[in-house]
Amino acid sequence: MVKAKRLLFIGLDAFEPLIMLKFVDEGLMPNFSRLLREGSFTLAYPSPPCDTPTNWTTIMTGSFTGTHGMTSFFAHKPHGELNEGFSTLDSRACNSEFLWNVLEEYGKRVVIVNYPVAWPPTIRSGIVIGGPAPGASPWRVKWPIVYTSDPNSCPSNARGSRCIVISVKDAVGWVNAPKSSRKPLEFEVSLIGEGPSAEQAPGWFIRPGAKITNAPRYYGLVIDSGGGYDELLITRGRDASSPIARLRVGDWSGWVRDRVNIDGSDYEVAFRFKLLELTPDAKLIKLYRSDVVLTSGWSAPLDVSSEVTSLLGPYVEGLECQPELASIREDVLGASYYSLWLDNIRQSIDWYSGLAKYLKGRFNWDVFIMHYHLHDSVNHRFLGLLYDGHPRYDKGRAGEIWGFYREVYRLTDELVGRMIESADEDTLIVLASDHGQVPAWKFVWIGGALIKRGLLAYNCNGDWCTVDWSRTRAYPFGHTTPYIWVNLKGRDPHGVVDPRDYDEVVGEVIDALYSIRDPETGVRVVELALRREDAEFLGQWGERVGDVVYFLKPGYSNVVFDFSRVHASIVNGPVIRPLNEVGFWTALHHDYLPNASLGLFTNEAFIIMKGPGVRRSYRRSRPVWLTDLAPTIAYLMGIRMPKNNEGNIIADFLEY
Repeated sequence: MVKAKRLLFIGLDAFEPLIMLKFVDEGLMPNFSRLLREGSFTLAYPSPPCDTPTNWTTIMTGSFTGTHGMTSFFAHKPHGELNEGFSTLDSRACNSEFLWNVLEEYGKRVVIVNYPVAWPPTIRSGIVIGGPAPGASPWRVKWPIVYTSDPNSCPSNARGSRCIVISVKDAVGWVNAPKSSRKPLEFEVSLIGEGPSAEQAPGWFIRPGAKITNAPRYYGLVIDSGGGYDELLITRGRDASSPIARLRVGDWSGWVRDRVNIDGSDYEVAFRFKLLELTPDAKLIKLYRSDVVLTSGWSAPLDVSSEVTSLLGPYVEGLECQPELASIREDVLGASYYSLWLDNIRQSIDWYSGLAKYLKGRFNWDVFIMHYHLHDSVNHRFLGLLYDGHPRYDKGRAGEIWGFYREVYRLTDELVGRMIESADEDTLIVLASDHGQVPAWKFVWIGGALIKRGLLAYNCNGDWCTVDWSRTRAYPFGHTTPYIWVNLKGRDPHGVVDPRDYDEVVGEVIDALYSIRDPETGVRVVELALRREDAEFLGQWGERVGDVVYFLKPGYSNVVFDFSRVHASIVNGPVIRPLNEVGFWTALHHDYLPNASLGLFTNEAFIIMKGPGVRRSYRRSRPVWLTDLAPTIAYLMGIRMPKNNEGNIIADFLEY
């Protein structure tokens, strides 16, 4: 069998395969349709916890969670305090060998872009750009923000408002200002003084904005060219001769590059503006400023970043996910919400496809591996609202959201089409996701059932409650992991459970979990709870996996939660409450079994392969495991499998 010489891998986070097949049948996705005709397709089970770091690691190692150890975004530190852990958005946290290291061993020139677990680089001679994702980029200086003249559209105390009210007044002291039918107006904005990101998820490490101590100020000059105020000039001073941007409603600026001082050190940063709204009377002005990012430092070798920034613009982790990733509320952006998001997607398509072509010419890569986080963000925000069993379902609203989804998937198809332009007949093309998502609308306070059974205890002081280790026999680690640890003497620093009582406590925990029922329906909300030793068929073993592993039914979630310090309203409140009381999510993935589904929506991942040695027009009837992807790629490229590989070659994908 002819072996592939090159590899193009496109990772689509939380991409919903059944939605894709629906849109392919509608003729909306011609590039996917072609890949399905000319290659092989299957659904695939993610390795629990069904989330981002865990399964992008699974895909590139062929290892189950228990072996590679990347247990969600935040892994428990063995023998540390039961609430102690470390971020898995770090290649050094992985216990298995990556496929890209094997490819490099065989002489392949490797490029890795925006892959969640690829930084710091583990390859020696290739190119790595970015990595920690989503939301954890160390090269992001400021999150996006909306400057508005309307205080009513910028509630200062609202979670996720991400806006600043600007003061608009008559322009004074300007030189070289263009003619204006009415007196020009002005306002000022600055990178100094913005708060941290409004959404802080324990263990996820959504990085706050950096502390900028010195930066240029920017001046907005609002002009009336004859029919009302309709143009905005942005300058570095009150001299309009050389504006850094000249915008009408809907226009974007180019990249603004400036030097700022961050915690005493000097850096170059870049960002863009978009004029969202400007009414003829200038009573309402809304100006969007993108992420502020470093123009260097995010590539290995380092010099690649300056080349890419000059040619395409800087690396912006999560560009395709804004405004959701920055938690900018729909009511802050108003009518611009969808158009802004779609603009960012188009910009990201230009950047990724342009990067692949540029590095093909400069580096002549054999392997290009990229990760794209768009669909995870879209699903968290909207997918649940497409499910007619969701309590917030509205037929009209669902129609609007389906229109947005069609455009998102059409643009994803465009991205894939432009990326495969860099592939030739000797290239193995692989598309894959790490998981899907299913609708969720009820929050489950797992701790409540454990407290009731005397397994978990808190000391409350005012609004907050802190875990009392002396009275806690079992502790839910949280942080998007489905794990509960026994507080064991001799293993855990505050252990209270005698090892002889370990099995009994594990049994009590499982009984407590199964006792949780929805008071409205009587439904048991825990789908499956089992001992770690009984969960090996799901890839669960080793020191980073809890003593008890559990999964909720679709529709229920414990979301991103730190059980060591909990608000008193949760501790003393109902075990089950509406999910929108604790967060914005309408769909999730980490709480569920790999094959969980509701309606059209599934937690399963997908794999499409096309190229030398791959069977054409084949759709597998049963899912594989994501562990099977790395060994199949290795076989098709004639290289060894990664060390610690536990997957199988997908034999029915092969053309004999």
